[in-house]
Amino acid sequence: MSEREKELIERIVEMGETHNVEIKRMLYEKDLKLAGRKEKLIAQLKYITSDGPGVFIIGLEDIDGKRWEVYGLSRSQLESSERILKALCEEAGIRIVEEEIFETEYGYVGKYVLERAPLQGVQISIGINVVGRVNAGKSTLIGVMVTGKLDNGKGKARAFLLKHPQELKKGQTADLHQAVLGIDDDNKPIFLESPLNKEELALALDRSRKIIIFHDAPGHAEYAKTMIRSVLGQDAQYGLVLIPANDEYKIIVSEEMRTGRPRLDEITREHMLLLINQGLPFMVAISKIDTVSREALLKVMTIVKKTLKDIGKVPLVVRTLQDVNIAARELPHGSIVPIFQISTTTGIGINLLRELITKLPPTVSDDLLSKPALAYIDKVYRGISGTNVVVTGTVRSGVFKPGQTVIVGPDENGEFLEARIATIEIFKKRVERVKAGDAFGIDLKKIDPKIVRRGQVIADPDFPVKAVRTLEANIVVTRHPTRIVEGYSPVLHCHTVSQTVIFEKIYGKRYLVVGDFARVRMRFKFRPEMVLEGDKIVTRESNTRTIGTIIAVH
Repeated sequence: MSEREKELIERIVEMGETHNVEIKRMLYEKDLKLAGRKEKLIAQLKYITSDGPGVFIIGLEDIDGKRWEVYGLSRSQLESSERILKALCEEAGIRIVEEEIFETEYGYVGKYVLERAPLQGVQISIGINVVGRVNAGKSTLIGVMVTGKLDNGKGKARAFLLKHPQELKKGQTADLHQAVLGIDDDNKPIFLESPLNKEELALALDRSRKIIIFHDAPGHAEYAKTMIRSVLGQDAQYGLVLIPANDEYKIIVSEEMRTGRPRLDEITREHMLLLINQGLPFMVAISKIDTVSREALLKVMTIVKKTLKDIGKVPLVVRTLQDVNIAARELPHGSIVPIFQISTTTGIGINLLRELITKLPPTVSDDLLSKPALAYIDKVYRGISGTNVVVTGTVRSGVFKPGQTVIVGPDENGEFLEARIATIEIFKKRVERVKAGDAFGIDLKKIDPKIVRRGQVIADPDFPVKAVRTLEANIVVTRHPTRIVEGYSPVLHCHTVSQTVIFEKIYGKRYLVVGDFARVRMRFKFRPEMVLEGDKIVTRESNTRTIGTIIAVH
C-alpha cells in the first residue's frame, strides 16, 4: 500500500459519512431481495448524488456510531459487493464513474465515485405563462398547484417563489420565476413538499412522464417590461390569465360610473392581447371568489365573457369534469377560453383547474423536431464552478445534445461564433438531449463568456441565421396618450431580444394613434439582432404599447 493510498484511507476514516459520502462494511445478496432493504439503499444512493457526484465506500466499519475503522474484505467479498452495488446503481439511474481499490493490512477497501446518469430527456414538457394584474394571486396559485396544499390566506403557498428583498417585503413578484409540476405515468401530479429542495425535485423528474413549467411574471405596472419579457421570451405553449374577483369588481363598477361602459381593467385586457398576438391558447381563472358576493362574482363573470367574445374567443365556463375534458380537447386549437372560478384558501375550483393542466397536450408540432436546432438565450450565468458560461432558455426547434457544435450570436458586429455544448440540464437534472418546447440550462465551452448575452441565439450551424439591422412589421397601437410619428424610439421585445428601435418610416400615414394599424420600418439602435419574418413583436415606452408581426428583415 503506497503512502498516497494510506493517506487517502486515513482521510476517509477520519471524515466518515457526509451528505455525499455513504459507507458500508459490505453489501450482501439479501440487500437485493429483502423488502424495504433495496429501496433504502437506492434512496441512499440517490441522496448522495442529488447535488453532484457522490462517494460510496465499501470495507469500513462503524464502531458504536463514534468512529470508523478499516474492516477489510477478501477479494471475493469485494467483488460480490461491487456487483451488488452496480445492480443497485442501475436501478437507481446512477453510474459509477471512478473506482479505486485499496489493499490494507486487514483486507480490501473499495472507493466508488457515483453520479446520476443523465436522462434521455423529459418525454413531454409544457410551459404555461401565468399573467395577471397585481395581487391577482399568481404566485400563490402556482404554489398551490406545485405543492398540492392550500394557502393559509397569508401567502404561505407562494413563499418559495419570492426571492428578492423587495418581493419578500411587499409580497409581490418583481422578477421572472419558474416552478415545476411533474405528471406521472398515470397522469397524476407529483406534488413537492419543498419545491426548492434539489433532491426532491430530481426524484420527481425521475418519475415524471410530463412536466408542467409555470412561468410567473409580475403584474404591477412598474414591472411591465418584465411581464412582457415573460410572455414573449419563455416560448410557452399556453397562457393562464388570473383576474382577482374582488379588485376587478371594484374596477368594473368604477369604470361604469365614469364612462357608462363596464369593462375589465386595462392591464388584464393587455395581457389577453399579448397572449393572442403570440398565438397562445389561454385559460382564465377568476381568483379570490371567496372574498366577493354572489352578485359581484356574476358581474365579473359577465364582463369577462363579453370581453372574450369581443376579441373573437368562445368562453367556456368549467364546472364539471366533463367540461374539463371538452376544454382539454378544444383549447389547443385556440378558439375557446376555459373560465374557472377558484379560491386558493378554500380550494374551490382548484381540482378542476389542476385536472385540465395535467391533461393539456403539447402544442409543439412534430415537424419542429426535424428542423435545425434554435433557441434564444434568456439568462446568462458566469463564474459557476466547473463551467465556462451557462445559458438558459427554451428550445424553439430541433434538438440539442451534449458535444454538439453550435453557433452563438449575433455579436456586436453581426457575427455568429462557434461553441460546443458541454452539458445540458433541465431544472438541475442532467439530460442527454433537449427538444423543441423544453426549457434548458446549457454549459457552453470554447467561447468567450464575455460576448454571450441575453437575446442572442444558440443554433445548429445549418440554421439560416440572420443578423438584422432593419425590419418591417405590421403593428397595431394598443396604448398611447398622444400620437406616434417617425423618429419615435421605443424598446422592441421579440423572444428574448430587448433593444431600442427607431421608427424610420410609417407607410401611408403621418402619425399613429390608439387603434391604428400600420406598416412601419424600424432600425435597431445599438446592434443587430437575430429575428425572422413571422416573429411576433411588442414595442413599449412607459405606457405606450404596439403589438405586431415582422413581415420583412434586412
